[in-house]
Amino acid sequence: MQLALGRSALRSLGRSGAGLIGFALGLALLLWLPIGLLGAPLDTPDGLIHLGWAAAWAQQIRGGWLWPLWSDLNWAGAGSAALQLYPPLFRLMAGIPIALGIPPARALELALLLLLVLNNLGAACLARLWLRPGRWQWALATLAALNPYLFVNVTIRGAWPEAMGQLLLWWLALGWLGLERRRRWGLAIASLALAGIVLSNWNSAQLSLLAWGLGLGMLIRPRPDWPALRRWCLVPAIAIAITAPFWWPALTAVGGVRPPIPNYLYRNEFLFAHHPGQIMIADLLWIQAATIVVLLLVRWLGWGWRGLTWAGAGDLKTGEANTLGSEGHPEGAPLASWGLLLACCGILMMLPISEPIYQLLVPLQRIQFPWRWLGPTWFGALLWLSSPGALPLGSHQPRSVLRRGAWLGAITLAAVLWVDSLSRFRENILGHHPSELERRSLNRLLACDPLVPCPDGVDALPPTGELSKRFVALGDGRIALTGVPDYSPAGIPERSWVRRMQTFWVPAWPQHTWVAFLGEGQDQGKPPGSAELVAHGPTQRLIRVEAPTPGRLRVMQWAYPSWTVQKRRVGAISWGNPLPFSGPNQARDGDGWVSVPLDEGTWEVALTYGSRR
Repeated sequence: MQLALGRSALRSLGRSGAGLIGFALGLALLLWLPIGLLGAPLDTPDGLIHLGWAAAWAQQIRGGWLWPLWSDLNWAGAGSAALQLYPPLFRLMAGIPIALGIPPARALELALLLLLVLNNLGAACLARLWLRPGRWQWALATLAALNPYLFVNVTIRGAWPEAMGQLLLWWLALGWLGLERRRRWGLAIASLALAGIVLSNWNSAQLSLLAWGLGLGMLIRPRPDWPALRRWCLVPAIAIAITAPFWWPALTAVGGVRPPIPNYLYRNEFLFAHHPGQIMIADLLWIQAATIVVLLLVRWLGWGWRGLTWAGAGDLKTGEANTLGSEGHPEGAPLASWGLLLACCGILMMLPISEPIYQLLVPLQRIQFPWRWLGPTWFGALLWLSSPGALPLGSHQPRSVLRRGAWLGAITLAAVLWVDSLSRFRENILGHHPSELERRSLNRLLACDPLVPCPDGVDALPPTGELSKRFVALGDGRIALTGVPDYSPAGIPERSWVRRMQTFWVPAWPQHTWVAFLGEGQDQGKPPGSAELVAHGPTQRLIRVEAPTPGRLRVMQWAYPSWTVQKRRVGAISWGNPLPFSGPNQARDGDGWVSVPLDEGTWEVALTYGSRR
């Protein structure tokens, strides 16, 4: 398989595409400048979660764990399986610079620059190879860069992995184009793009695989194109094979963690759903769906259904076979038809009338919010809108004055709605960039070792502001990063959690130190004993316990099946058998913490991830 674009594609890009590519890269830099100069907003719902996972990954990498599956950073060492279960691509983009010593705030800004560059570059390459030279190429490159839903994911929600899955759709379409033209690079690019989406975000992966399946359906009707079918089926097969080292262990482990919140379809987030007394995100995003509908109207008023084809079937309106125009572009490209199909399906799936479909396709409910269809819907709408650039010159249809007036009116309305869809979130942007002090504080807080006291982090934690909501200084000086409990072990009771905000929880810590020995009769004046964390690393902890009476060692780490707990008396040569987390003599208390029963004496207790000593 060739991973290069191929000499013909490179020549095509190079002949007149340098200006377009340069424009796309310059526009990405321009859009990134507020982030690069002022910093990424910290008050996004998801942003600090993903940055925290990237910093946790970097900590584990620096500690010698080259494929980390557990994060200590969450909740001051209570731990999370997020590194195993959440797709890693954006985490690598931000985490590798952190592991190399770049401060987390700056590493995040560089990762967002790369994200915008990949989005604009993918759209520009597709425009150059698909559309004839001229305004359509520039239009697609510009509109893709100003995609309102990408803007929301990057700057409002902090849903950077979802934005990554969204932008890779342009590279998937580029691969589609190569497959359509029977170029070997098409298979490579499409497979890598789909693999990248799987490694970006679970919701994007599910929607993109569905989108690819819709395209596959276009090859079956009205008559099967068997060679094309084989190529199309190879793409998801290769993508799934490439990503198997991630998704197979993740899916096998998912039963051992708490389900996401919510773990069902949130019906109040359908567009135009009636929910009195509540303001939902859908109430701010419906304008984007309206913009898409008007853009589809612009395309129909201007060019009708020209270019709407089934692969190999010709133009549905005229019945003519697909031909290559003078510029080498197909008159009716299945890529354009795929875009229209995606746009229409996406709009349908965001409306309440689609709820029976979700009831039928139960796994689809895992996307939680129906408006997540905006990613593929915007992508499909822009493909269909720009597809006249792949039609022969002179295909513009509005001949009558009335239709031309309606077309111009629709263009004006679309522009107004587009600006409105961007400006609705202006209050979340203006004045929301962090100060230089907050950026430095963030770097210091994320640099703390979560298992031991961090005086520098305590000094850096501000009394007010976003960082004071997301970080907590514990009584012994450890720093805890709050987060969603989605990737904590299953079975932890609700009493073990405290909600600081709607989705950012902290444990109800029963003690101030990470380890503590609770001896029998301690409350009756008997010697209390002591526990000390002697050594620790990404996959191991060694604790020394002085137990003057029988009792239990309680560790502020969730009891997760991947961790092995063993004990031995000081001076003993071998370790005892691993202690179970259930049944008699279990190493877990009723609140979900590691709790090790000990007899009187001096003990060593070891926690090891994935193996035994």
